[in-house]
Amino acid sequence: MLTDTKLRNLKTPGKVTDRDGMYALVLKTGKISFRYDYRLNGQRETLGTVTKQTRQLH
Repeated sequence: MLTDTKLRNLKTPGKVTDRDGMYALVLKTGKISFRYDYRLNGQRETLGTVTKQTRQLH
């Protein structure tokens, strides 16, 4: 499960999954974008949220 503590301690860019298609995408800039993958009529779709600046990554 994605928790506030887990998100604050992320140090590398990449995809951090939660469950049921929900994940956080960490960018090189330190921003986090929350996304949800789902299927509609057999096609994969992604719903994303506004990104949030966390801190500088190392």
